[in-house]
Amino acid sequence: MDITLRQVELFLALARTSRIQSVAKEFSLTQSAVSTAIKRFEEAIDAPLFDRAHKKISLNSNGNGLAEELIPLMRRFQDVSTMFKRNLIAGSLEIGASQTIADYILPEVLYTFQAHHHDTHLSIWTGNSREVVHAVEMGEVAVGFIEGEVPSRILQSEKIGEEELIVVTSDVDIAAERSWTMEELLDLRWILREPGSGTRHTFFDQLGEQAQKLNIFMELDHIESIKNVLRNPGTLSCLSQHCIAHELARGTLFPVQITGTHFMRNLYRVIHPRQSQTVLMNAVFNEVNKSLSAVQHMMKG
Repeated sequence: MDITLRQVELFLALARTSRIQSVAKEFSLTQSAVSTAIKRFEEAIDAPLFDRAHKKISLNSNGNGLAEELIPLMRRFQDVSTMFKRNLIAGSLEIGASQTIADYILPEVLYTFQAHHHDTHLSIWTGNSREVVHAVEMGEVAVGFIEGEVPSRILQSEKIGEEELIVVTSDVDIAAERSWTMEELLDLRWILREPGSGTRHTFFDQLGEQAQKLNIFMELDHIESIKNVLRNPGTLSCLSQHCIAHELARGTLFPVQITGTHFMRNLYRVIHPRQSQTVLMNAVFNEVNKSLSAVQHMMKG
């Protein structure tokens, strides 16, 4: 027979007061219900816990020993229960994130969050957008942050922001004060992310039929690798505004003006519908949303 928390509570209350009537009043139960619960508790323990030879019920040696063991456990349980009732932010959380978000958005947000909440431990699992979606579907991470639309029949997705993708080069001649048509740029050496990348998917999707004519000179898995290769003349790429902000500010990369073309994509949070959302998760979600809103407001300003 299983022992219930209520049986333990009633046992300790009776051990404290020695009066079934008082325990019944404390828990808003009938005296019969208290007596039955205590009897079933003794059956589960498989030992008598009270002396009933006299009118006043009292703990026997079995009961005394058990009460000494249970009292600190119940106090600890009450402490933990109070902690959660107060919405204390604590615990560990592994987040799946596609590369741009994992490398250029989340680290500072999570660092600041963890610095303010000392009982938390946050980590990031990185893959491209499709890999992150798969990891969330398989339960390998609790939540994922991805760039662009990745279809999933399982997950719930929520838009949390948007960002611009910018065609960039280090070649001053290409970035000169003139506008290009996309058709004029197709034959140059394009350095792109690998298939499955949210950046690549958005770029190709918005290029439409022109994507088939694009001269894909190299495909690389890492953004930093792409930026390094872009040092070569005649090379271009299409990258997130977040991952090239420092290079644009320092003048090591330049935006390429393209007539009538504007690459935009949405950022999403994906989660399994049966994944419980803890206090910690909701607090992290709020912090990420605030950070993205602040960045978008700054860039629009």
